[in-house]
Amino acid sequence: MEVRLYFYKAYGLIISSEIPLPPLVSIEPTTADVFIRRGSIPVGPTLVSTKAYRAGLNARFAQEGTGRLLLEWAPIISFLAINGEELIVDTNYSDEDTVALFTLSEAIGLLLFQRGYFLLHGSAVQVNGKGVVFVGVPGAGKSTTVAAFAQKECKVISDDMVCIQINKQEKPSLIPAFSQIKVWENSVDGLQLPKERLTNVREGVNKFSWHNSAFFEEDIVPLAQVFVLMPSSDSNAAIEPVPMSQVPVELIGYFPLPDSLLNGLWLKEFFEKSVAVAQSVPTAKLSRPPNFSTLYEFVEHIKTMT
Repeated sequence: MEVRLYFYKAYGLIISSEIPLPPLVSIEPTTADVFIRRGSIPVGPTLVSTKAYRAGLNARFAQEGTGRLLLEWAPIISFLAINGEELIVDTNYSDEDTVALFTLSEAIGLLLFQRGYFLLHGSAVQVNGKGVVFVGVPGAGKSTTVAAFAQKECKVISDDMVCIQINKQEKPSLIPAFSQIKVWENSVDGLQLPKERLTNVREGVNKFSWHNSAFFEEDIVPLAQVFVLMPSSDSNAAIEPVPMSQVPVELIGYFPLPDSLLNGLWLKEFFEKSVAVAQSVPTAKLSRPPNFSTLYEFVEHIKTMT
């Protein structure tokens, strides 16, 4: 039986996929950089627990050298990333939105990591032609902050995972992900987002997906600033610069993939790329604005200083 293929563009890559990925915008069939296929993943090395959770399930991870990385959310789905070019999806789950949710998270991040990109658990927006990144622990308000920028007509670069391109010839730049922001219901209400344009991330969860293609950045954007979001404070949000020497130590805490990947050469490369970021753009800690009105004030402040 002939397999239907879907074609998309995300993270600067042309993706050919055997599974539909609803958050992505379809493009005409063309030569692909990455292939997502259905398949059976053989039993491999022992899987170990990670810090990643999706749908209440803890991801487990294993690797076979640098070219084969396995990520599993039992009993729903497993992925095998091969050489940054192919992602095998092993699942019998029928809900397309849930399968896409897992595929477009840490799973596709494994391919990006294999391709040499610098990844952070965060979100990013384009402000006055420059990229601003927000990293932080889960619940720090990264997606809410980016949604506030989108409401003020700033283009979204990515939500949940930031992909940074670093080479020796140019300053770091941000690779656009895809047009989606995932926000909790209280943020939807507080930011007064257009509910008629939102969909549930998955059934039974008060988290919504905002597909705002009008305010999505499609081009590579130079990185200008990294903010580390801290818990909200009743006082005015003070920006506290992170010393350049401390940036690599700060950023390693926001690596979005299994920590066991950061060893040997890959750990060395992560620190080298962190140093490149530190030498190119400022990194600062910032207390999350305490309410939605002050969040919009913060957005306007960043727009004037970027």
